[in-house]
Amino acid sequence: MSNIQPQRRTRSWLIALIAILAGGAVAWLGWTRAREQFFYSYLVAWIFWTGLSVGSLGVVLLHNVTGGHWGYAIRPIARAAAGVLPLMAILFVPIALNTIRLYEWADPYVVENDPALQHKAPYLNTDSFQLRAAIYFAFWFLLLVLLAWQNRSAPLPDTPADRRFRRLSGQGLALHGVAVTFASVDWLMSLEPHWFSSIYGLIVFVSQGLLGLAFAIFIRTIADCRSAVLPAPEANVLHDLGKLLLAFIMFWAYVAFSQFLLIWYGNLPEEVIWYNKRIEGQWAPVALALVALHFAVPFCLLLSRKWKRDPRRLGATAALIIVMDWVYFLWMVEPTAEHGRLSYVPWLDLGLTAAIGGVWWLIFLLLLPPLAAVRVEPESAEERHG
Repeated sequence: MSNIQPQRRTRSWLIALIAILAGGAVAWLGWTRAREQFFYSYLVAWIFWTGLSVGSLGVVLLHNVTGGHWGYAIRPIARAAAGVLPLMAILFVPIALNTIRLYEWADPYVVENDPALQHKAPYLNTDSFQLRAAIYFAFWFLLLVLLAWQNRSAPLPDTPADRRFRRLSGQGLALHGVAVTFASVDWLMSLEPHWFSSIYGLIVFVSQGLLGLAFAIFIRTIADCRSAVLPAPEANVLHDLGKLLLAFIMFWAYVAFSQFLLIWYGNLPEEVIWYNKRIEGQWAPVALALVALHFAVPFCLLLSRKWKRDPRRLGATAALIIVMDWVYFLWMVEPTAEHGRLSYVPWLDLGLTAAIGGVWWLIFLLLLPPLAAVRVEPESAEERHG
C-alpha cells in the first residue's frame, strides 16, 4: 500500500478552509434567519463529528482486544480521529449553555406544567446534564491517555505489558459502551423526554462504531487507490476490513429494526409517535433512503468478495455509509425540532456540518501520521500499535 501522506497535501487543507468559511457563512445566515432551528442543526453537526471520534476510539479499543491484521491498516487513522475529541468537548459548550433552546426539560415553565417531566427532573436537569457530559469526556480523555501510553511503550506481542493493555482495553471498551449509552440518552433521546427506548443507546453505540470504521476504511482506501494492483496479502487486509464493515452494517440493521418492530407491534401512542414523526410527510423519503442506502445497498455490495478486495469499490461503499450515517443522525434530531416551527431549512444542517467538519479535519490532519505500507506480520511492536 502506498506510503502517502494525505495530511501534507495542500488540497486537503484548502478544502478544509473552504468548508470552514462557507459553512461559517451559512451558519451566520441561519442564525439570523432560522434561529429556531439553529441549535438543532448545530446538534446534528456536533453529534455527527463527535460520533466519528467516539466511534474511532471504540475501533482502536476493539482491535486492542481482538488483535488481527485488519487493525494494522486503519489503527493510525482511528487513533488520529479519536484524538480530535478534545475539540469536540470545547464545541459542546454552546449546547451546554443553551439547553433551554433544545430540551423541553430545561424550561422551568414547561416542567412546572408537566407531571411526567417533574418525575424525571432529578435526572433531566441542566446541572446534572452538564456534570454527566463532563464525566463522559473525562472518561474518553482517560482512554486517549491509555492509547497514548500504549503507543509510547510499544509492548511486544504476547508479553505481560501487551496483555495488560489488552485487559485494560477490554474493560475500557465495556465502560465506553456505558458512557455512549448514557450520553445518547442525554444528548439525543431526551430531545423528546416523554418517549423512551431501552435499546436506543445500543443503536447509537453501533452507529458510531460503524461510522468510525467506515471513515478509517475510506481514508485507507484513498492511499490504496494509488496502486493499480494490490499484492495478495494487502488485498486480504482489505477483504477482512470489508467483512468487518458488513458485520457492523448487519448489526446496526438488526438493533434498529428490533426497536422499530417492538414499538410498532406494541402500538402504544406514547411510543409510536416517535416513528410517526419520522416515517410520514417530508421525512418518509428519508426513512426509505436509510433502509436502502444505509443497509440494503451496502449489504448487497459487500457480499461480493471481489468488491471487498477492490480499494476503489470498498472506499466508495464506506463513503456512502459515512454520508448515510449523517442522514441518520439528522433523521433522529430534526423531526423533533419541527414543533413550533413553520419550515425546515436543510442547508443550515449542511452548513454547520461543513463548518465543524472543516475544523475537525484540520486537527485530524495534524494528528495523522504517514500511512505506511501494511504487512501481514508487523516488523516491530511500534508498527503493531500504529
